[in-house]
Amino acid sequence: MVGYAELHCHSNFSFLDGASYPEELVAEAARLELGALALTDHDGLYGVVRFAEAAKEVGVLTVFGAELTLAGRGPDLAGAPVVRRHRVPGP
Repeated sequence: MVGYAELHCHSNFSFLDGASYPEELVAEAARLELGALALTDHDGLYGVVRFAEAAKEVGVLTVFGAELTLAGRGPDLAGAPVVRRHRVPGP
């Protein structure tokens, strides 16, 4: 077992960001002998049941999370106003 766990992984439930079914992600984690894998789809836990069931079958530990889309207004580095969306940096 590899001493590494991927903690930022999107399935095909994350439109335009993930391509694989949760079961495929688990199968690849097992093939790579990862001890754990996190599923962090956009704005919800849509694939976690499929993910958890597949992981249980092959002995991969699971972490559940979500990458939230946030919107806010604030200045860019040059002081110009911008609208931020998705993976908001800064304060």
